[in-house]
Amino acid sequence: MVIETWLIVIGVAAMTMIIFDGKRKKKKNQVASADTPMPLNAVNDDELASNAAFAPDDTHNRLDPDASSAFKSQRDGSYLGVATQIQGKIIANEGVSIKGRVVGAVIARNQFIQLASSSVVNASLESAHIFIDGHLEGDINASQRLTLMSGAKVQGTISTNSFACHAGASVNGSVLPSQGRTAVFPKQKPAEQRA
Repeated sequence: MVIETWLIVIGVAAMTMIIFDGKRKKKKNQVASADTPMPLNAVNDDELASNAAFAPDDTHNRLDPDASSAFKSQRDGSYLGVATQIQGKIIANEGVSIKGRVVGAVIARNQFIQLASSSVVNASLESAHIFIDGHLEGDINASQRLTLMSGAKVQGTISTNSFACHAGASVNGSVLPSQGRTAVFPKQKPAEQRA
């Protein structure tokens, strides 16, 4: 009878250890997955500023109806982590997600470039779709769409066909229509003449 009691106690202790180990592994995997880009459907605009990882997807299309649905998975494309620093020219035939530092140029024609809130980039960017939530000093050429999230700090010349700027973003520079054409705005009459 004593041996049976001990076997039951040991069995209960082993099962408890297995359960706690499973919870520990699950929590560890959740922390590790926070370091990879995640789709925006899991993040609203307020959470995005505190979350360095974001990827364009169908939810972004809801926030930004003109955004392309060409973005498939968070795993598509090149990923530069927070601890990565690159100096030079990056030319990619796939989307590029940047969380670290880049000095030079990033070119991803007919793709997307996204700068997370942790990114510090001193480079020119050229892509179809560009999403910025970090710091950028350099010229931007977004052939289809540029989206500045609330944490974006941009200094340079912007050239794009479509431009979205969320509250909190800042731009120090000029914004031009794509293909180098200068924008023409109609002259406004003074306030006293409008009435």
